[in-house]
Amino acid sequence: MKRTSLNRTFAKRNPARVFNSPSDIVEEMLLTRGEKLGTLDRWRQSILDQLESHDADLRGCGAFSQLLGQIEEAKHRLSTGLS
Repeated sequence: MKRTSLNRTFAKRNPARVFNSPSDIVEEMLLTRGEKLGTLDRWRQSILDQLESHDADLRGCGAFSQLLGQIEEAKHRLSTGLS
């Protein structure tokens, strides 16, 4: 689905609430490459903060690990021009 408008500030600050997956950020036409990388970094840091604030049992949680992997893959796609 091609988006015609985007609250860029909100999307960059709250990527998990706007995008379904990190690859959606890569494909978003209304953000610059730099904004995409920054948004992915922000999402990554948010997950790490959640892990730090919860029990150590969550550190191995598959959902967090999978999402972190998807974020790294999306950053790689942007860095190598594979988007």
